[in-house]
Amino acid sequence: MFRGISNISIDVKGRLAMPAKYRDDIVENANGQLVITIDHTDKCLLIYPMGQWVKVEKTLMSLPNMNRRVRNLQRLILGHAAELEMDSQGRVLLPAPLREYAGLDKKAVLVGQANKLELWDADVWEAAREVWLREAQEDADASEVLNQVSM
Repeated sequence: MFRGISNISIDVKGRLAMPAKYRDDIVENANGQLVITIDHTDKCLLIYPMGQWVKVEKTLMSLPNMNRRVRNLQRLILGHAAELEMDSQGRVLLPAPLREYAGLDKKAVLVGQANKLELWDADVWEAAREVWLREAQEDADASEVLNQVSM
């Protein structure tokens, strides 16, 4: 289970060290194997443990690919997918095309989303978060939903 926000660095070779709080879970539940792909709606990357990725992949492949929008979504998500394996130091090498897509350079933010992680450029994350906070404060529906879950 991935929770929380971690500020991380990407080294000159394009590697990131997975935060220690996630490493044991990734090794135990996914043999250190991850899949990374693009997010089709935001300029970030999605990182799935292998078992979760298999579920996503099956769902995407079960959609009717005669529909142009579905086929395009499959092309984007499946076509950009790359397998990652953590090394003994908990690092993964991020493919250059995916780093370019998300604008990742040195400073990044890893955001836990329960069954996956989002990887954002730190500046892009900060700007997006400010927009989301402002929208949430202005949106009566969002406030009503949050009140229902007793936050």
